Amino acid sequence: MLLERVLAGAAAAGAQTELMVLRKLGYESCRHCGGCDRAGQCVVQDDMQQVYSKVRAAQHLVLASPIHFAGVSAETKAMIDRTQALWVAKYRLRAPVSDVKGERRGVFVATCGGDDTRVFEWAGPTVRAFFNSTGFRYWGELFEANTDQSPPVSNRPDVLARAEELGGKLAKE
Repeated sequence: MLLERVLAGAAAAGAQTELMVLRKLGYESCRHCGGCDRAGQCVVQDDMQQVYSKVRAAQHLVLASPIHFAGVSAETKAMIDRTQALWVAKYRLRAPVSDVKGERRGVFVATCGGDDTRVFEWAGPTVRAFFNSTGFRYWGELFEANTDQSPPVSNRPDVLARAEELGGKLAKE
């Protein structure tokens, strides 16, 4: 819900947006096979190919995940691990990961059911490494704890407004 509000704020500010739901895609985790070492492209042909093309074409990227045991969700982590191919392209092959001109910004949106907000910090290094490896500057974040408590996020207008505001700023600045 928060991701949708961030995208709505960006769209209202004039950005073209697209939502990709990782759990609806069919992809496997990284095999660590070294197949990407020569060309900086993953040799596994699955739905990650769609993700690669979207990541390469994006001006900005919003990554959203619930926090599970102090980390991003399994689907998100598997996607991040599969971007090893982009890391290889950027750092080993010294090839561009995108032809997009200008600054590319990454935003991390995360929720957790409990009240220990340290979990966001613990997930941070993984997300920062993902953005760096894929050519985005870590630009912003929106974290919301206690999402298992009442009222639900859908009934928290202050949180929803912050999400839309973040999307608007991402698109405008």
